[in-house]
Amino acid sequence: MKKILYRGICVCGLVSIMLCACGRQKSGGDTEGETAKAAEEASKSQADQSSGQETYDLIPMVMIDGKLYMDTGYEVSAKDRDALTDGKITSEVDQSEQPKEDDQSNFGTGYEYQYGISDGLIEIHINDGWWVFATEEVLKSSAGMVEYEDTANENGVSDE
Repeated sequence: MKKILYRGICVCGLVSIMLCACGRQKSGGDTEGETAKAAEEASKSQADQSSGQETYDLIPMVMIDGKLYMDTGYEVSAKDRDALTDGKITSEVDQSEQPKEDDQSNFGTGYEYQYGISDGLIEIHINDGWWVFATEEVLKSSAGMVEYEDTANENGVSDE
């Protein structure tokens, strides 16, 4: 009697394993499109590795009026802010690329901007704050940033 019970349990176990395996194959298998997409991504990844090129995210930047502006990390107080904006970011490139067209960024679209308090500065409205972006010339010029910091402190700018 014990042998019959033992065999019955074994048979039931094997049948349930086979049924589970068949069910997965029918419902959980990859479709051709998913398989092709995965193969394409793997191929692209291998190509990047074999060429020795690694891509990195760049500092947030935007192209406006033919000038490239980079994030300074400074946030301008929203009080005393003019309601009118000077433009809007309408296109984007990958975070690992520099923008090449006007009103294009590497961090997203839909952000409004105003020209800054001096030449070479732009203030962009991001997440309920106004963030200062500067051209490379302004960033290299310590006098330009000191002048900005002095004026900004008078106008309620924080660097956090």
